[in-house]
Amino acid sequence: MLAATHAGFATALYLGGAAVFEYPTDPVSWSLAVFFSFMPDIDIPTSKVGRPLFFISVPLEKRFGHRTITHSIIGVAILAALAAPLVFFYPLCFWSVVGGYWSHIQIDMANIRGVDLFWPSPIRVVMPGKMKYRLEVGSKAEMIVLCALLVFCAGLYPLSGLGLRGGLHQLLKDFDIAYDEFVEVQGLNWHTLELKAIDNLTLEHIECNCPVLGAWQSGLIIEHDGKARSVGKSQIQHNLYPVDAVLIEGEPLRVISQRMDMKGRSLRWLVENLKANHGYYLLGELYVDADKVVNVSQIETYHPVIWSGDKVRLHYAKAEDLREYLNLTAIRGEVVVQFWLKPGDRVVELNFAGETEKASTPAVLEGMF
Repeated sequence: MLAATHAGFATALYLGGAAVFEYPTDPVSWSLAVFFSFMPDIDIPTSKVGRPLFFISVPLEKRFGHRTITHSIIGVAILAALAAPLVFFYPLCFWSVVGGYWSHIQIDMANIRGVDLFWPSPIRVVMPGKMKYRLEVGSKAEMIVLCALLVFCAGLYPLSGLGLRGGLHQLLKDFDIAYDEFVEVQGLNWHTLELKAIDNLTLEHIECNCPVLGAWQSGLIIEHDGKARSVGKSQIQHNLYPVDAVLIEGEPLRVISQRMDMKGRSLRWLVENLKANHGYYLLGELYVDADKVVNVSQIETYHPVIWSGDKVRLHYAKAEDLREYLNLTAIRGEVVVQFWLKPGDRVVELNFAGETEKASTPAVLEGMF
């Protein structure tokens, strides 16, 4: 096959692998895959790699001939052994080297002669089996295959960045895929949900690009119109039923957390004494004396403040979400004050109970809750 055909086929396998196995593409590993797709032809002194490496190609051709040891499983094994140290430091480069080399052998099987894959056995491996369907080097049929490979690679390139699942997600806009993707990477980046949904209470149709706060009951918590709401397939457990949903990755996320012991303190005390130079979310569980308060019924299936019996659960609550619960006093429990920062945001400054505490970003990084 021509060098361009080998490069095109190696590129197709490299980008196709990135789409299926979701490894990140980069110029170095891609170049290695293309370069080593020429390497089996080192047994020809007139080839692109044979000319500069004539001191290797000339003895190889005289001793073994073309498409024998370099086009065999033995040749692949020798190369893999030489490249083995890359597995520990640059695994993607290792697989690019071996995969690029193998791509040459695989497409040469479609040539009229085939390859001696099991050399020194005389058995030649060809595909397809019928002679009339195989490619002659430099023929019109090979040119058609080369053009098809170029078109195929152009289509694979955007898909390789998204991955097969990401590509399907963009195409199908399926909420379950969005949920699975978020659960795998939550806490690393800001995420936005491009959402079309139906309000399970009012049947209102909603379209928004809403920040994603977290996961809850096989669904996602988003911020819509300044309020935390749940999105999911269960109309009993979630506020919004998703019609179309696409998860969009944003800037890197830093989460700063500070714990507050709430024993003997009310939520009013927390809100009135907690001052900060950033917006924040409140998470945690408090045990309260249920005999001294009147329960407030929950209309929505999800709420950032969930009160049941003697337990109050805060889940991405803001200060304004606590209005109906300010008089609840905790017998025991903790509240985590969580700040979400983007690159370039100032260091968090907390003023609490009359004292100033500066939270250094790396020191208190605790991740998503």
